[in-house]
Amino acid sequence: MANTELLNKIDAAIAGKNLLKHPFYQDWQAGKLSREALQLYAAQYYKHVEAFPKHLRVLAARTEGALHGLIQENLAEEENPAGAHPKLWRDFAAAVGVGEDDISCCPALPGTKAVVQKFREICGDRPVAEAVAALYAYEAQVPEIATTKIDGLKRFYGVTRPEGLAYFTVHEEADKAHRAAWRGWLEEHASGDEEEILKTTHEALDALWGALDAVHCERKEAVN
Repeated sequence: MANTELLNKIDAAIAGKNLLKHPFYQDWQAGKLSREALQLYAAQYYKHVEAFPKHLRVLAARTEGALHGLIQENLAEEENPAGAHPKLWRDFAAAVGVGEDDISCCPALPGTKAVVQKFREICGDRPVAEAVAALYAYEAQVPEIATTKIDGLKRFYGVTRPEGLAYFTVHEEADKAHRAAWRGWLEEHASGDEEEILKTTHEALDALWGALDAVHCERKEAVN
């Protein structure tokens, strides 16, 4: 019962900071983003996408048993040779006009650095239950975000080829399984200080929000 109550609080935190409520994604859904804004986002957010498998690997090294297997399954999908997720993201970036050099040479904005550092610190240094809660808070949102992005890319931004949409198509389905797995583990195994678990969840959500703040504010300042 205690973990059910904890999950209800985590879900409430996710709902309150759901990324689909962010002005950047609101503009995406309404077709209001400029091509330059999409390009900046593609280059910046790649750093989070590229780092995510590394976070999983760090956490896997700290776990055993069922949770270790769960993380390894997630990691195997991230690094699938037939479609590694960082490569799929680069294909999306190319579809909006961002080349490999643009991605590799683009310096990280503070909000981009912060989200990468925050998840690395949570997965490497925080209690395991806090790390799983943070990963759940992220991946729980991804399927609906992916669906929304696909719709916007097709309707407003001229991205219709399968390779340009593949990153989001994969995540529409894959992260349904991931969020169920994280949630199931939390429901059965989460232990520790509930307030600390919730605090870490909020930190992760704030970092994800801040990564979008970075690209949204940067484009607004450039326009002004």
